[in-house]
Amino acid sequence: MTGWKIFSHSLNMVLRNLGWAVRIALVPVLIGLACVTALMWGQFGQLEQIQRSAGYVPSGGFVGALLLSIIIFIAVEMWVFVSWHRFVLLEEYPTGWIPKFHVDRVLAYFGMGLLLGLFMILFWMLASFVIAGVAAAIGSPIFSLILLVPAVIGIGVLLFRLLPVLPAAAIGEKLTFSASFDATKGSAGTAIILFLVLIGVQLLLQVITSASIYIFAPLGFVFAIAMALIMTLVNVSILTTVYGHYVQGRPI
Repeated sequence: MTGWKIFSHSLNMVLRNLGWAVRIALVPVLIGLACVTALMWGQFGQLEQIQRSAGYVPSGGFVGALLLSIIIFIAVEMWVFVSWHRFVLLEEYPTGWIPKFHVDRVLAYFGMGLLLGLFMILFWMLASFVIAGVAAAIGSPIFSLILLVPAVIGIGVLLFRLLPVLPAAAIGEKLTFSASFDATKGSAGTAIILFLVLIGVQLLLQVITSASIYIFAPLGFVFAIAMALIMTLVNVSILTTVYGHYVQGRPI
């Protein structure tokens, strides 16, 4: 049950280092929220117009503020992710409440993530084309739904085997897609179990969050925010664990 071990190890990693996690993530997130709030402060009226009217065309200022907000959000996310990877893999402890912003590593992380995303989209388009072709040849649309299940599983396993390139980029190690694929050989079962565990945990947290909001809304919203932050770091820790175990040979 290596998949479960990876999840439990990653969860314990966050819980054991919760204080350091707060020091790594808190200030960058607050900076990001402050910047986005300042950018979008005068645009809330247009947000209401967009919600009310499907044909409403937002102004150039709104579009510019929205795009800049997205860039800031991504930059903050990359900042936290890279800092956490380096904390775990290199024992790079933050010296204050503002973790070091490694520009080169953040750009490398973003670039590798973009390439990985494009590769997965290409693979999905290819799989969709094959499924549609086979279903058309057989003359059964239902058969395409049957083929969709192994296609989704295959894409998930492929993603799992390529994910180590992200922690490698964060710590400055060169790891190609092919090298990552070779290092994670034989991990298909682990990937499937891990994804099932993550889906189960996410569903459980949604049920607990909905129940807590129904019972006492303020507590429910606090719980939802806390769980979102913790699960984000758990997901990043999973990448770290996968890299450490399959590439560096660390025990789980």
